[in-house]
Amino acid sequence: MEDGVTPPLLITERDTTMIRVKEEVKTQLWLSAPLIGVSLLQYSLQVISVMFVGHLGSLPLSAASIATSFASVTGFTFLVHFFIPFLFLFLCVKNAIGK
Repeated sequence: MEDGVTPPLLITERDTTMIRVKEEVKTQLWLSAPLIGVSLLQYSLQVISVMFVGHLGSLPLSAASIATSFASVTGFTFLVHFFIPFLFLFLCVKNAIGK
C-alpha cells in the first residue's frame, strides 16, 4: 500500500449473498419465461376474440366479454386445480410401479 499498489478487492459475506441472489433470480426468470409467454398468448387470444365480436355490436360485445371472463375464471381454474394434479399423480404412480 505504501508504494501505490492497492490491495485486491475483498469479497465480503454480503457480496456473496447478493451474487447468489442475483443468480437465483436469473435462474427463476429463465425457468418461468415459457409460462409467462403462454399466459400472454392465452390472454391475447381472448382479447382478439372479444375484439372481433365487438364489430357485431354492443350487445354481442358485452355477452362475449362476460362469457370470456366466466370461462377463464371457472374453466381454467377447474382445469388447473383438478385435472393437472390427477394427471401428475397418475404419472407418478405409473413411474413408481413400473411401466
